[in-house]
Amino acid sequence: MSRNLSRAESCYLKRIYTSTIEDGRQITSGDLAKMFNVKTPSAIGILNKLEKKMYIKKEKYGHITLTQAGYRVAVELLHAHRVFEVFLVEALKMKSNEACEVADCVDHVLDKEVITRLCAYLNKPEKCCHNRAIIHIGCEARRK
Repeated sequence: MSRNLSRAESCYLKRIYTSTIEDGRQITSGDLAKMFNVKTPSAIGILNKLEKKMYIKKEKYGHITLTQAGYRVAVELLHAHRVFEVFLVEALKMKSNEACEVADCVDHVLDKEVITRLCAYLNKPEKCCHNRAIIHIGCEARRK
């Protein structure tokens, strides 16, 4: 999954997606700063990089939205993250929070073929260990 994203950038994209799309709430740079336990200027720095890559838009009143490209990348990142989480929990018997931390470290660099094979191995799971939906858009894995 080569899209030239840092770990922080991928985490921000995933969080923007889960907050705005899955949870249905608006999010600002201040919200993200609190979520990631950083100062607002640090959050703005990451958001500026994502905006330059055309993955997000900063709207009026500081609300952040995903562009079409940002939405697509966030879905791919979350697919990789959640499939890898399921693998770590089911196959390696890790605790869900530990699995999430490990997945955060690598989801942005995992090759699509690796995720497709893991997805097939896991029989295309529908939910991650946190009971969030796994969206399989573009995943070529087949159910057993």
